[in-house]
Amino acid sequence: MSGIKHKKREKQQNIWRKNKGSWVLYITSIICGAILMSLEIIGGRLLSPFFGGSVYVWGSIISVFLIALSTGYYLGGVAADRKPSMAFLSGYIAVSGLLILFIPLLVFPLAQFAFSLGLGNFGALFVGMLLFFLPSLGLGMVSPYIIKLGMKESSRLGNLVGKFYAVSTIGSILGTLATTFVLIPWFGIKHIIFSLGIILVLLAAAILILQQLLPQGILAICLLGLSLFGIALADPIVAESSQNAGLIYEKETMYNNISVEDDGELRYLVFNDTEQSVINKYKFGEHVWPYTKLMDAAMQYYRPDAKKVLVIGVGGGTVINGILAQKKDIDIDAVDIDPEVINVAHKYFDMPYSPRLHTAAADGRSFLRDKKNQYDVIMVDAYNRLSIPFHLTTREFFDEVAAALKQGGIVVFNIVSSIEGDYSPFFKSLLLTSKQVFPEFRVFQAEFDDPTEMDNLILVSSRDKLPSSGQLAGRPEYKGNIDLSEAILLTDDYAPVETLALKIMSDVTVD
Repeated sequence: MSGIKHKKREKQQNIWRKNKGSWVLYITSIICGAILMSLEIIGGRLLSPFFGGSVYVWGSIISVFLIALSTGYYLGGVAADRKPSMAFLSGYIAVSGLLILFIPLLVFPLAQFAFSLGLGNFGALFVGMLLFFLPSLGLGMVSPYIIKLGMKESSRLGNLVGKFYAVSTIGSILGTLATTFVLIPWFGIKHIIFSLGIILVLLAAAILILQQLLPQGILAICLLGLSLFGIALADPIVAESSQNAGLIYEKETMYNNISVEDDGELRYLVFNDTEQSVINKYKFGEHVWPYTKLMDAAMQYYRPDAKKVLVIGVGGGTVINGILAQKKDIDIDAVDIDPEVINVAHKYFDMPYSPRLHTAAADGRSFLRDKKNQYDVIMVDAYNRLSIPFHLTTREFFDEVAAALKQGGIVVFNIVSSIEGDYSPFFKSLLLTSKQVFPEFRVFQAEFDDPTEMDNLILVSSRDKLPSSGQLAGRPEYKGNIDLSEAILLTDDYAPVETLALKIMSDVTVD
């Protein structure tokens, strides 16, 4: 009797493969390939607010997915030989989707746990493994299962494998492009992740229903509903914005998760949960943070006759507003790689639309190379505690900056670091590198007197002689000896800024 049932089941499976199976398997391969790549890209974005956008984060994410996929390919092959059924394939897809749903809920506590362990560069790898390994493993099991189910005759195995790998790769390409150019610019990271999980569970349910396994399909949909209900109770998306009463704007862009938050008379610009700029809403051009006041003061003291200024890194436009408020005969080019940052600075931070201000959404180095303008002052405010664009720290970059400066021109840097101590390696390496092009320099600490404290350091550099200022904006010039014996010369070929700023990045606390 069992033999008859086995033959009957095998006959039904053959009919399924012949009439319906092929196109379902191809569609499944495309969707799973697309979601896998989308999840990988989103993974790096999800971890960036906690661990920065460094090479360590992306290296960790790629490693987690490769480990999960290699494990999934092996286990999927073993499982497919033992139980080659569409029901099991649907189960792996559904479980992966359900696991993905909980990723946004778990990332914060896991990141906090990683901080408490003091894992440093390995924090992103640790959290990435806990969040993404299991769902990626499940998706990795899909490919060998699909190949096994689609196999009709061994003589055409190579042709079959080639087709499925091609289709899966097409899905990966579509997922990469859609995530990069559509999903991230238009939707929040959490909403994208929830959507990926929902799509996978619904795909699994559809396969089960098409195979006439209606109860199992309904079960998958019910599990999806229960999971979403549980997540809504724990961390409802609809109430997410209302949790911060001062939040007046939020948007996920290609480069940042941008939010604008009010606290009394102050308004803050926040990138990836880290404050970037602040203004007093009722006093245009007034500096709230000492470092922006110090940057403007450096320009006023060292180049009081400046007529043409370039600002790389717009932020909330506070430095720009300060210059415009004090000098009526100045022309400013302001560059930021994120166009939405410029829009936000105009709309929420009073950065004016003025014939004296010309904004451009571009990479600062590319702008210098393409425009070939000449400036009296170039201000570089593009380094923050979670992300340092290495190509704006190298000897080659400083050569391009020097080429864009007029005779007697100065460069003013804002550097989150310390002059000495644990936080100093990045500053010292940047100083050593800049000295190769700009031998004259002055250093100011924006807030603290202790050179080992992490602070906004204002570095003023020039090829020409700089006078000693004594102090600027109430802050004394640092007169101590700066030991550069262990500093690294940064070049386009070798600029390990993530390692140099490791202590700075790892000490970022998440409120």
